[in-house]
Formats: sequence, structure tokens, C-alpha cells
Amino acid sequence: MVTRLLVLGILLSVGSLYAQKLYTGIVVDSAQLTNLPDVHVAVKNKGKVTGTNSTGGFLIYAQPIDTLVFSSIGYLTTEIPLRFEEESLFVLLREDRILLSEITVKSTRLYPNQIVDKTKTAPRKMSGLDGFISPMDYFLKSEREKRKLSRVVEENNRTQTFRQVITDPDVKAIFMSDYEVNELRYYQIIEKFNIQRGAVHYFTDPDAIMESLHDFFSKYEY
Repeated sequence: MVTRLLVLGILLSVGSLYAQKLYTGIVVDSAQLTNLPDVHVAVKNKGKVTGTNSTGGFLIYAQPIDTLVFSSIGYLTTEIPLRFEEESLFVLLREDRILLSEITVKSTRLYPNQIVDKTKTAPRKMSGLDGFISPMDYFLKSEREKRKLSRVVEENNRTQTFRQVITDPDVKAIFMSDYEVNELRYYQIIEKFNIQRGAVHYFTDPDAIMESLHDFFSKYEY
């Protein structure tokens, strides 16, 4: 009997170790403790990625045996094993500082055009409280369609900068010229980019999107 209980305990502990958990957290600059948006967050060797929002927050599903990798331009990549961590993380990223002799820097815009604000208003949908008060109305087809449309509008609003950049005729011409690809090949590489660098979809800085695109195109095996 004791042996069976011991085996059962081991199986339960192993099962809990491998179960998926939702990890949340915030990423900040280690020196100034300012929130860091657009930090790339990945589960090491798993292909799961996300990015921090405008306030440095993130959420990602992982197993307690996994390791999270945090990376951002200008900061040292940081790896955090989850085995001994709480499900809420506070992550400090250190600047990647390289001391150079004095130089003059001339900045140029990577993205050639202006971003147009195309934010749309989502249709008003019933809230959770409304649904509790009127459950029958909450599950009407019209309300389900409103909730679905609202999610689409919200996603389009969050990704509008990225979509404007990759569909911009001038941007397309730049990449087709720089990397000697035709229009079909351009969109094929963009498709791969979307799969591997999904966090960039939510960037709001067009120059940061262009930098990530150039980095991906330059490393892509044609």
C-alpha cells in the first residue's frame, strides 16, 4: 500500500512538472526601472514567442521545466529557467553597452513614409456583467457576431502599423531591390517572417519594424 502511494505521488509530481502554466510578468530596464515595450519573449527551443506590451507586460504559456528567453535591441539577452520561479515574473534587462571613441551619428528614417492612423471603433458588445444579468441575450447570434467582430477590429487596430509597413509600395520596392527578389518572393519571405517573428506584428514604431525586416531578409536562405 505504501509503495503504491509513493508511486502515485511520484506520478502526480511529474505530471504537475510537465503541465502547461500561464506565466505573466513585466520587463524593465535594470538601471532606470522603466517599463520596456516590444521585448521579444520566447520559450527556449519550443518556438513559442510573444512580446511585451506598451507597459512592459507579457503573458505566455510554458512548462515549469522550460526556460524563457528575453531579448531586445540594445539589451543583453537574458534567460530565466522557470523551475524555481513564481508564475508572475519581474524581469530586469541590462543595457548592452560598448564603449567607443567619439563618433558623429547621422540618423535617417528607415521607413520612408508617414504612418496613417486607421484606428476603428469596435461595435458595442454586452459586457460580462450584462451577460450575467441577461444570459439569454448574451448568447444571441447577433451578440456572438458583435463579440467576434470586436475581436477582429481590436486586432486590426493593434497591428495596423505593421500592416501598413509591409504593404507599402515603397517598402516593397526597397526590399525587392536590396535583396534582388521579385514580388512573389517578397510575399513568400514575409509569410515566413510572420510565422517566426509574430511579436513584431504589434510594434508601433515603423523603423523598428523595418530593422527587424532587414535583419530577417539578410539572414534568409534564398
